[in-house]
Amino acid sequence: MTPRRRWLLVALVAGVILVASLLPAGGGPTPTLLGVGLDKWQHLGGYAVLAVALGYALRAGDRPRVEGLVLAFTVTAGYGVLIECLQLPLATRAFSLGDMLADALGAAVGTAVVSRFARFGR
Repeated sequence: MTPRRRWLLVALVAGVILVASLLPAGGGPTPTLLGVGLDKWQHLGGYAVLAVALGYALRAGDRPRVEGLVLAFTVTAGYGVLIECLQLPLATRAFSLGDMLADALGAAVGTAVVSRFARFGR
């Protein structure tokens, strides 16, 4: 995949997360999986995919391995914080530290996947 397509993939995943995070949330009780709300699993999965896409895009350059992994994690987790802040003024959404934690865990999982399977420049 060309570097341009890698970055388009990052933009696509980030865009899907943004839209899904800002659309009105469904009401009612939240289902759980293993005692954790299904929404937290969705956060973890979405941000893991974003971290993988970002790590994949970053690995194409001459960036050292550790720098690329730290950057992928930091940008992905930071994006989660930004999204939660964007939800603050929305009547149909709520700012949640739990969501930010799930986002950061997803970023860590995605970064670990990239660390295991991607090759960086040096």
